[in-house]
Amino acid sequence: MRATLLLAAIVAAVVLLPGSASSGRQKPYVLTAVADIGTVYWRYDCVHFSGPEWSLGIRFRGEATTRVSYRAGRLTRRRTLPGNLIWFRFRRDRTQSLSFVQAIEPGTLRARVLAKFNRRDCQSYFPPRLSVQLYPR
Repeated sequence: MRATLLLAAIVAAVVLLPGSASSGRQKPYVLTAVADIGTVYWRYDCVHFSGPEWSLGIRFRGEATTRVSYRAGRLTRRRTLPGNLIWFRFRRDRTQSLSFVQAIEPGTLRARVLAKFNRRDCQSYFPPRLSVQLYPR
């Protein structure tokens, strides 16, 4: 009887929650701005039983072509895109990084953003530990 009531309460809570909250995937939050490149965002999914997952994204500033390398654990993804918003998949890896190379007329701009997530980083007011390095032209 008690297990049935608990199950009914869980089902009711999931049905009554808004779509983004019931899926566990929250809206994106600003993590940092990288000078002359763009804005880095983060989001989390901490509802599923497999454990919390996080995702990084970038909205590029301007039209300069920028090469981006994303690293999380053994996974590495590379993309070359002009001014768009791109997201990388949700991952359980607690350390995730983005590296940027932007070649424009005045020179090459390089940057690296390193995010270290903690299990408690499942609220917008608990952003991950962050390191930003910018290598000027």
